[in-house]
Amino acid sequence: MTKRKNDFDEFMKEVEKEAADAGESDALRAYGEHFRLALQVIRIRKNRKWTQQQFAKASGVPQSEISRIERGQANPTYRTLQQLAQAADLRVEFVAPPRRRTSSRATNA
Repeated sequence: MTKRKNDFDEFMKEVEKEAADAGESDALRAYGEHFRLALQVIRIRKNRKWTQQQFAKASGVPQSEISRIERGQANPTYRTLQQLAQAADLRVEFVAPPRRRTSSRATNA
């Protein structure tokens, strides 16, 4: 069995493979990005050994909102993300997504 912290990554790899086979990769990418934010917030909090309540106190973001973000049920504003980042001595940055890999298979008509 994989380590718990890698469960999400392994799950996403399996889903990506199935989605690619079904031609649903765009929807999957959006789904993965949505939960990637949740996973990042969890990792930031756990790396600092904070409870959600401690993170809430440090950031000024309600604990209930942190919980919703971590469950992938929230759509946090930039301001909320900024508050969480500042509490953890981080900054919010926009990063270009990785380039799509093109298929090496040649298509024959």
